[in-house]
Amino acid sequence: MSGRRAAGWSVVRELLVLAGLGAGISAAAAVALVAAAGWSGSVWWSAIAATVVAGGLAWVVARAVRHRRRRRGRLGGRRVLSRPVVGPVALLAVTAMVSLTWAWPGVGRLAPATVPGVTFLTRPDGTRLAVHVTRAASATMPPLVVVHGGPGVADMAHDVPVFADLATDRDVYVYDQIGTGASSRLVDPTGYTTERAVQDLEAVRAFTGADRIALLGHSWGALIVAAYLSDHPDRVAAVVFSAPGALPDSGGHVVPGDPTVRLSAGERARLYARLAWPRNLFAYALTAVDPQVAHAVASDAEMDRRFAAVYGDTTPALFCDPHLTDMLGTSGVGYYANQVPQLHPDNPGIDRSRLASVTAPVLVIKPACDYVSWRTAAEYLDVFPTARMVLLPDTGHQAYLERPDAYSQLVGDFLAGRALPLPVQNGQTIPPGYRGTR
Repeated sequence: MSGRRAAGWSVVRELLVLAGLGAGISAAAAVALVAAAGWSGSVWWSAIAATVVAGGLAWVVARAVRHRRRRRGRLGGRRVLSRPVVGPVALLAVTAMVSLTWAWPGVGRLAPATVPGVTFLTRPDGTRLAVHVTRAASATMPPLVVVHGGPGVADMAHDVPVFADLATDRDVYVYDQIGTGASSRLVDPTGYTTERAVQDLEAVRAFTGADRIALLGHSWGALIVAAYLSDHPDRVAAVVFSAPGALPDSGGHVVPGDPTVRLSAGERARLYARLAWPRNLFAYALTAVDPQVAHAVASDAEMDRRFAAVYGDTTPALFCDPHLTDMLGTSGVGYYANQVPQLHPDNPGIDRSRLASVTAPVLVIKPACDYVSWRTAAEYLDVFPTARMVLLPDTGHQAYLERPDAYSQLVGDFLAGRALPLPVQNGQTIPPGYRGTR
């Protein structure tokens, strides 16, 4: 009986050794693939590098184990790794199975929520922007164009009903930026730049038929609006920066906010576990070294689906009340439109001296529970001489979804030139009601 138990334990140990070595070789192959992608920019050379590394390591490790056991006199018939041919083949088989965790793309496709009344604006490269227009009964004021945040996070199904309330004396345009929602994905992911975003916004402006428009930039969208103002200050009648993200520093770098600071320990653990899944880590690493190779290996359909799950894990951080996450849609996200601008940022080319000469009225809305720092919003007061900032109570980053009535009243009063319903903040003093990141 003890002999059988010993033999069984020997088999278990052999399997554990196989699994451990296979996992190690698989990880080395993944690293080799990513490194080759950064060096060659070629999917084929990257695949060859991974194959050579995996095959070479399996052969070397199996021979080393066999030699070690032979020297110790432990070469037994039960030990798979000790067999000259079977050992490397078994290791490669285990490596291949483990590699499915980072090489297998999975199945399924993410379909953005359908929004009635969407039209498509075709760009010169053949790509299309999804645009929704809410018409005012009597449009006497410049149209309002809403620029969503992210980057790469569109939610037209939830945004349109809220911003439609502002279509009293002006038409309201909500559009999905390129690479998000119902808009086209780019064949070359390196095309997701601030310059492209500004060009698309100008195309939407031209689509409105108006010489001047009002702009509302939410979160990352505030950066796009600022870049647009730098290029086209004469085409903007009024500006709203809603929960604005950081403006680029003197070197052109943008430091994004961190929503995890407002997640509970359990929520962070769930998010990190998803991010640490081998396929997610692998795709992220590839995107960091070469977005084009990443795009060839991990498609838009796959990565949008994966990013939607990651984004969904962060949604409790976007509200004052974390139980309101069902008010936010996650089906309009675009992975490459999100990651490329952050991993490979272009210099937005924002001329602060030109922004300082903007005469259009500017409103900065700072939610009371925002994960983006107070100082980030206050910087807009330093850049725009006409800017006024207000604190919107009991709202998180997605303020317009959490308190749509109060938000619409605030923006509507500002655009109409009426007195604001909330006190103006000086930016230097953090008011007592602020519960967000300082």
